[in-house]
Amino acid sequence: MLSRISPIVWLALFVMGTVFYVWRLQQPQALVEVAPEALPLQCVSYAPYYKPGMNPTIKDSFVDPLQIEQDLQALSKVTRCVRTYSVGQGLDYVPKAAQKLGMKVILGVWIGWVDALNQSELQLAVQQANQYPDTVRGLVVGNEVLLRGEQSEPKLRGYLQWAKANTKAPVTYADVWEYWIKHPTLEQDVDFVTVHILPYWEDKPVAIEQAVAHTASVMGYVGTVFKKPILIGETGWPSQGRQRFWSKPSALNQARYMREFLQAAHVNHWQYNVIEAVDQPWKRELEGTVGGYWGVLDVDLQPKFPLQGAMAERADGLKPYLLALGLALVAAGWGRYQRYAASHIITLALTGMLLGLHGYLQLEYVRQAARHAGELAMLGGLAVLGWGLLILQLRQWLGLAAKACVEQSLLQLLAVALLITSAGLAINGRYLNFPLILVSLPLGAMVITLLMGRLSSGAQSAMRQTSVWWMAVLLVMAANMSVAAAMLEPGNFIAWYWTAICGLALFVLPARSLQLA
Repeated sequence: MLSRISPIVWLALFVMGTVFYVWRLQQPQALVEVAPEALPLQCVSYAPYYKPGMNPTIKDSFVDPLQIEQDLQALSKVTRCVRTYSVGQGLDYVPKAAQKLGMKVILGVWIGWVDALNQSELQLAVQQANQYPDTVRGLVVGNEVLLRGEQSEPKLRGYLQWAKANTKAPVTYADVWEYWIKHPTLEQDVDFVTVHILPYWEDKPVAIEQAVAHTASVMGYVGTVFKKPILIGETGWPSQGRQRFWSKPSALNQARYMREFLQAAHVNHWQYNVIEAVDQPWKRELEGTVGGYWGVLDVDLQPKFPLQGAMAERADGLKPYLLALGLALVAAGWGRYQRYAASHIITLALTGMLLGLHGYLQLEYVRQAARHAGELAMLGGLAVLGWGLLILQLRQWLGLAAKACVEQSLLQLLAVALLITSAGLAINGRYLNFPLILVSLPLGAMVITLLMGRLSSGAQSAMRQTSVWWMAVLLVMAANMSVAAAMLEPGNFIAWYWTAICGLALFVLPARSLQLA
């Protein structure tokens, strides 16, 4: 019965589902309103490495003082204070630039493995703190050094004591709150305790609904352990990237966390610094997609979210729909030129629309997730593979002869891609995304083809072909790996969606292969 239904019906349903998905993400949602007295932001982490090619890990990197001045000018609209993490690579100019704007600086001293470099950094920072005493409100000697294991507590204590002896600026050390709990005696060597509270990066990540409550709980706990003032040195939420357990990065969730946190900070009189000022694309190499999207400003120095009023997850406007309409018109025009029947022209138009909508989302995903040329080739290749499979299904929908050899090869490539992705997610998936958007299009298209047709008379003999069994083995392995990845993060619904995708592929790809036999 299903085989008698025109592909136009199935395509129309697929298109409507995609349109609804995009439309739903563009609908504004009400969020907590930030009281005017809670603004501006008390302080934000500032790093100038947001332009193409900029990366602090590149030796001999240097930041132009003019850029620092322009950056602080932009940041002065949202805060009156910035926190830095180093005085190297030209960042010793930040206090001078901040002084011109009447801004304050929490000056960072980068402490790493090499003592000589640490001493040089520390001396330069102390010099800046002494030269700009009205601007530098604190000196952070080391950032998560104990977490990374780059120095011992006694060695770190020595750096702190030297800093306190050589400057009048308040001195502190910054680390995740758990490591402060593990090293409570460090309190005696600092003027205030700087803790990082990042619900997304916790060992047990927290859902957005409980995120600010978690931050408040941590602040309450550390307040019972330490007697000196406490600064939240880092807190925030990423706007893009991989979901971890219950913590889902999204533009809406970032705005929600910031709004709720700012209200809580105002009510509870917390001192805080937000991570971070501007998105840092270079961090994606270290932390995956999520690393590059913690900024309150994007790489064009524009605010990523408002602090009042409703907000939507996406703000694409008509762009995806116009692209879909454009491809639909091109496809329909080509069908008319070929003198196809009206039903085939409609099929072409719907396919073009589907490709436009999914292609728009896929290209955005590849741009965000690809950290280097290798990943760009793999993710971009997977998207193109899906487009190729869609075009091959279109031939079937138009009643044209199947390109069986070509499609069999692409089916096997898709099976390999699913296995490699699932294996990566299961073995070392902390920084890997789930490429749902890249495989949903070809799988959906093949489901439509399967609903239209029947297995060939030679399907029984095709069952004995090595290629079919090889594909089935690959997909069974992919499905098992996807289950393993999901079980590592039981609260991650995206991981379970990926498992469902692999389960669907386990039936769809072999069935399509037999249909082609």
